[in-house]
Amino acid sequence: MTQRVVVDEIGVRTEDGDHSFGWPWSEIQHISVSALAPEEHRFLYFEVTHESGEFMEIGETVNGFREAVRDIAARAGRSAPDLPALRASDPMAEIWPATTPDARHRP
Repeated sequence: MTQRVVVDEIGVRTEDGDHSFGWPWSEIQHISVSALAPEEHRFLYFEVTHESGEFMEIGETVNGFREAVRDIAARAGRSAPDLPALRASDPMAEIWPATTPDARHRP
């Protein structure tokens, strides 16, 4: 079971003690945030899609979720989505790729 999500200069990964899984920024095609229905029990998650088509979903119960969303958006030069305001009926909010080529290299 994933214990935390890490966003750093290398990329995005999940860690659960002795194991980690993730991808470097250069291999990440896009990252989007969404909410699952029903509205009264909505669940936030973000989806990281690899250039191969593989993807991983990281839910809001994972330690570091909100910080990861904020950090990914900042690294991409985007505004972080208003997580409390997201509804299942909203389209996925894309937070990666970077809005400009040089934004990919921000710390």
